[in-house]
Amino acid sequence: MSTQEHDTLSVLELTDSDSDGLLQSMNEQRGKTSLWPFVAGALFLLYFPLTSAMDTWPGAVHFALAAVMTAVVGWVYWQDKMRKVTVLFFEPDATAADHFDALSSALSSAASMRKLRAVVSTSRYADRKYSAGASEGLKFSQASLSLGQGPGVVANVDVPVVKTGRTTLAFYPDRILAFQGKSVGAVAYDSLSAAEERTRFIEHESVPGDAQVIDRTWQYVNRNGGPDRRFKNNRQLPICAYTQLNLSTQSGLDIRLLGSRERGFEPFATALSRMA
Repeated sequence: MSTQEHDTLSVLELTDSDSDGLLQSMNEQRGKTSLWPFVAGALFLLYFPLTSAMDTWPGAVHFALAAVMTAVVGWVYWQDKMRKVTVLFFEPDATAADHFDALSSALSSAASMRKLRAVVSTSRYADRKYSAGASEGLKFSQASLSLGQGPGVVANVDVPVVKTGRTTLAFYPDRILAFQGKSVGAVAYDSLSAAEERTRFIEHESVPGDAQVIDRTWQYVNRNGGPDRRFKNNRQLPICAYTQLNLSTQSGLDIRLLGSRERGFEPFATALSRMA
């Protein structure tokens, strides 16, 4: 069995010449050390000697001291957060705004699919009779589609956000920002390939309400496609018409999403091509 891994590229390898200054600033900001854990630890160690020295003082004083220390930690935490925030402002022309609105609407439509997952790896089976007749096996992670902001970014517009187990893509009007932990990369729309395709998926779980069952197979099959009688409890499985979206670049980005509604990603892929 051969296996191909997906979504393994570090976003720091995603470079867009128009975004060099922005990426450098964002990565420097996100790499700053948070001060609030040190402040919280110092105040925690200081609290007990102070309360021991004020042992005869009213309980309200002890409560006030704890409240002040908590407020100090909260203020430092907020300052840490503000130091790492990137503020972006967009004012696109009418044509660009129309394309971006179409992209946002298409993502909202795709987000309504009942089952959505990211494909972590694809494996080719040597013997299909033990895999319900499937030639490939997929390993999944959680995925989500939403309108919002990229991690640590505040903009004047909500943008389409695609989250997988490893990478978050935020589709801003002028570029795509890719996030992994504290690292940020950028992709130009004209360098992104968005390919949507219909796929036959053997569903081992419950069939989502928006999925179309197009055929059936057996968990263990004979060469003629019938059930292999050597196996007890050989259950019949539905084959559904699902949709897959592949987002890739020549630099190595490889993100694959599987959705339960046939052609569910088609409007989003079309809107992405127009953004280019």
